[in-house]
Amino acid sequence: MEAMPFDALIVPESWKTGGTQLDRIDSILRLAEPLLGVDRSRGDRAYIRRQPGGRLFITKDPRDTISFPIGHPREGRPRYAWAASPDGSERGTLAEEPPHA
Repeated sequence: MEAMPFDALIVPESWKTGGTQLDRIDSILRLAEPLLGVDRSRGDRAYIRRQPGGRLFITKDPRDTISFPIGHPREGRPRYAWAASPDGSERGTLAEEPPHA
């Protein structure tokens, strides 16, 4: 397990395994949840969203987005600093929010 949890992950969709949709979802969650610091005993869980190019975006918050939303001062820019891993995944840390005036 990693020393500190990440805020988001992007993994190749090809990492899914299993015969049913639930098996395939669980196969990704088993990999992602420890890296995100998910504690199911506290009610935490991870949320998976498909992305273009056969990638899966995974976070602890279902409302998280890869880019800042429309109307935000940083609209369209990445919300995360991404680090590529040798296994083909990317680990993201939330970008600092600018202070509000």
